[in-house]
Amino acid sequence: MNIVERQLVDEALIFDLSGRFEFQATPKFFTALDRIEAMSCQHLILNLEEVSFLDSAGLEAIHVAHKKITAVGGTMSIVNPLPQVQKLMEQANLTSIIPIHTLEEEALLAG
Repeated sequence: MNIVERQLVDEALIFDLSGRFEFQATPKFFTALDRIEAMSCQHLILNLEEVSFLDSAGLEAIHVAHKKITAVGGTMSIVNPLPQVQKLMEQANLTSIIPIHTLEEEALLAG
């Protein structure tokens, strides 16, 4: 999995993820998450548009990210997951705690 970080105005940070978000990718994801605290990020947006596969470890990593950002009073959104990825997130009930948007602009406004 690849991660591209983009810092936006108003303390928002976007992670553009691509590839397979599976067990082997979680250390890289958690390293990126550690930088959130140092950046005073208040809104984390995960752009999953190019994530082709998500396993249980990836689902757990997303849940941990949500817990970390909300623990510091922030919010988190997900943008444009592929249908099979969104279906897994729905089955894991993540969509009840993390909103999904089709556009980054919607996620920014919601944050």
